Amino acid sequence: MGGLQAIIHVIGKINHHVLKFGRGIGCVAMGLMVTAVLLQIFYRYVLNNALPWPEEAARALMIWMMALVAPSAYRYAGFVSIDMLPDLLPRKARLFLTLAILVLSLAVLVIMLDQAWAHFSAPLLFDSSGLNRLLQDSGINQLLGTKLQFRTAYVYLAMSVLLGMLISVSVELILRLFGRLVWSDEAFPPPVSPMSMVGD
Repeated sequence: MGGLQAIIHVIGKINHHVLKFGRGIGCVAMGLMVTAVLLQIFYRYVLNNALPWPEEAARALMIWMMALVAPSAYRYAGFVSIDMLPDLLPRKARLFLTLAILVLSLAVLVIMLDQAWAHFSAPLLFDSSGLNRLLQDSGINQLLGTKLQFRTAYVYLAMSVLLGMLISVSVELILRLFGRLVWSDEAFPPPVSPMSMVGD
């Protein structure tokens, strides 16, 4: 039991800090997304001169925000769930059912990660014309003396990051549930939910 608790403690610490960092970056992404949308509203409806990049930027930021925040919801049971059937089962059967669902979910996540990484690694890394226009208009490349380019693949990378984080959380939850199944609920409690999804 002590060995399993030590492993869970290490994985839990890693997940705690990675997810906390992800929530912070996700918060920044949401702020930037709102800023881009409001900027486009101003340019489109006040100046009657819509910018070419805010919609694309807002979409990419929304995808990354979801990728960085969703694993926290998974770890702290923040997703909507239907627990009518588990509530009707005795403790052992309920734990077995939950463990089976978590193991199945982990298998699906591993397959999806393989596919997501293959998609990101594909040779067709399309340029993001709208965001590249932002680099030109802002003068960032001229200022830094670089030739930076936004690629659509950078948005697709969010799926690999999301799935990698979900796999890490799944492993922790499976180990905790296995410990409760073999020993006791007190020895293997669920992760303590932070007071705020922004930081704890």
